[in-house]
Amino acid sequence: MERLSIVFTNYIMQKKVISKENYEAYQYGFQTFLELVLNLICSICIAVFLHMELECLLFFLFFIPLRSYNGGLHLKSYYSCLIFSCMTMTFILLIVKYFYVPAPISFCLYVILLLFIKFTGAVNHPNRPVTEEENAKFMRKTNKTLLFSLIFALCFFLFHLEKYLLLETLIFFLVFCTLVISKWKSVHL
Repeated sequence: MERLSIVFTNYIMQKKVISKENYEAYQYGFQTFLELVLNLICSICIAVFLHMELECLLFFLFFIPLRSYNGGLHLKSYYSCLIFSCMTMTFILLIVKYFYVPAPISFCLYVILLLFIKFTGAVNHPNRPVTEEENAKFMRKTNKTLLFSLIFALCFFLFHLEKYLLLETLIFFLVFCTLVISKWKSVHL
């Protein structure tokens, strides 16, 4: 992805669309965009293959905001992250597809995981330090995300949508596990 982003950035610099001073920012932007698109394409292919498009959409709806504001596990390379992401999403979707968990059990587990995530707190990445002001902003956004997800969980519970409640619970389990692993790594490495 990095090589392709360099090609794109060199091309627009040769066309004099950007200056040399903005090269790194554009190259990083292209690389991030290409990585996001590849991840999205892989996820959509998995969802289509499993006939679980709605579940994939819900996965993104709950996972992305929590991961964005809380941080979590960072792997050493983009490709290892892509493989890990695809594997975890596939595993979660397969559990949702083939296993039944009664709504009261899923809901109780969901609430416990929500509290664990809330009290575990955000994980700062060593490559991007976060100020106290930014951290407070992220906490407010995390709280809104948790409230939003709680409303969905209550609806899933009340309308006996066990499959979607289980999906949300598994996503929260994934987020909690990656937060704990990331915090452990930051202390022990």
